[in-house]
Amino acid sequence: MKSRFWLLYVLPICLILVFVAIMASGALLKKPFGADDRLLESVQTLQKQVEGKKWTEAKSQIDYAMKAWDKIVNRIQFSVERETIYDILGTLARMKGGIAAEDDKAIMEEIYYFYVLWDNLGD
Repeated sequence: MKSRFWLLYVLPICLILVFVAIMASGALLKKPFGADDRLLESVQTLQKQVEGKKWTEAKSQIDYAMKAWDKIVNRIQFSVERETIYDILGTLARMKGGIAAEDDKAIMEEIYYFYVLWDNLGD
């Protein structure tokens, strides 16, 4: 009788609580956990480099940002919408293309769009 109570009530309630916690943790999981996943800081640094037209530094910075995004996606994939993940990836890809073309105006548009996406990520 006691095992039936656990199977019918306690276990499902615990599982639901775990799933809700995972789905609501996007805002927390997007924060950096180490030195290799600081995406927001990387984009802010990229903005300064683009404003100063330092294209070689900007290229290495966007490569770091892409790798950082790959790490962050693994953490947040169950707690944010798939469309938002693709939007941020597309924004980073357009920044990379803008750096290859040395188009500072296009890159700045994408950087500010990235900031909006990042602020709304996990909300």
